[in-house]
Amino acid sequence: MSAWVAFGVAGMGTYLLRGLFVLVVGNRPLPAKAERALRNIGPAVLAALTASLLTTSGLGEFLTSAPEVLGVVAGIVVGMWRRSVGWSFVAAFGTWALLTLLL
Repeated sequence: MSAWVAFGVAGMGTYLLRGLFVLVVGNRPLPAKAERALRNIGPAVLAALTASLLTTSGLGEFLTSAPEVLGVVAGIVVGMWRRSVGWSFVAAFGTWALLTLLL
């Protein structure tokens, strides 16, 4: 069996398993605990992607500059204070841009 056939079979298998889950469980209501957990998936994925950008090597080396780190910190602080994604972005980008120009 060639590698392409193996990739194709594995791809079709995972696609069918996901489709089967949707067809079998799709009509049933989720428990309240599961719905609460699912609400946090989007922010958790966004936080994980942002954190992975700070360490881009496979060895976990810290590969960013001070403006990037301080921009992330400013975004987190403003986000927790104002509870607004928009203001958090403005603070993070503004801090990064200002420090990049100054340093």
